[in-house]
Amino acid sequence: MSFTSTYAQKPPNYKGISLTVGIHVLVVAGIMAMPGIDLPGKLPNVVATYNVKEKPKLVEIKPEPKEQLVETPKRPREAAKVTPVVPRPVFNDPPENSFASVENGIDFSGTGGRIVVPVEPIEVIPDPIIADAKLNARYSKQFQPPYPSGLLRMGEEGMITVRVLVGTNGRAKQIELIDSPHDGFWTATKRHALKKWRFEPATKDGVRFESWITLKVRFQINS
Repeated sequence: MSFTSTYAQKPPNYKGISLTVGIHVLVVAGIMAMPGIDLPGKLPNVVATYNVKEKPKLVEIKPEPKEQLVETPKRPREAAKVTPVVPRPVFNDPPENSFASVENGIDFSGTGGRIVVPVEPIEVIPDPIIADAKLNARYSKQFQPPYPSGLLRMGEEGMITVRVLVGTNGRAKQIELIDSPHDGFWTATKRHALKKWRFEPATKDGVRFESWITLKVRFQINS
């Protein structure tokens, strides 16, 4: 059995060691005196050991160097910009040289002589008033051509489109076919238009002139 001191920085306590050894000797002697117990002939030497720690080394702590503040040079204040005030030019032209004083031209007055440029008045021509040709309402009842007898018996119906040249007298001077489902409708319409159709001719600023007009004629059997 060994004894190790836990105090690293204190010297060993020799009195404690001797007391410990004596107690062990008494315990061994008591055991030997007890009957029926065989003890070994020779007890081993009891040696108490302990570790001596080295003294801690003192570490010198150096203070951290303080940061040096570097002062930046201050920028000089800029001088305030001053905008020069330029007075407006004053023209001392006499009032009689203004445009309002010129009646028959433009007055280019100045430091030199007076120059007058005559200006001719511009004539504004209005757009002409044009009226297209149209059917005369007084003759509307005689507009429909007679139904072709052959097509009427067959029960044929249809619509024809024609183009008519209206003269200054309001009559059909010429007629052209645009579309017809049957030749009989076109023949009956052409013959009737040249005889019976009446129009209001086209005018330009109240003056009559010839013009073309497109019309549709429907052939329908009334039951």
